[in-house]
Amino acid sequence: MDARDSLDDGSGAEDSIGSAKPLKPRRPRDPERTKLFLLQVIAAGAVATAVGAGITAWETHQHRVTDKALYCTAYADDSSSGDAEYDKQQQALRDALDC
Repeated sequence: MDARDSLDDGSGAEDSIGSAKPLKPRRPRDPERTKLFLLQVIAAGAVATAVGAGITAWETHQHRVTDKALYCTAYADDSSSGDAEYDKQQQALRDALDC
């Protein structure tokens, strides 16, 4: 006896995948439910985008604060070199960095 032989045994109770239950009829689509789901997906995407942008902004701010501290330390006014042009450029850098 082959497995295909049991499909057409005369009882008609089994379908092609071996289920004894009849197929359930499809539920009609509910446009309001579809709209609600779409709005939830859009809202979740907007929140995820806002959180990502906030995290990126905070990391950028922290990076700039750290860089400013490093540059201000590197260009600190500890002594003059004797070269007026060089000292003028160093002062311009400190002014631009707001040290």
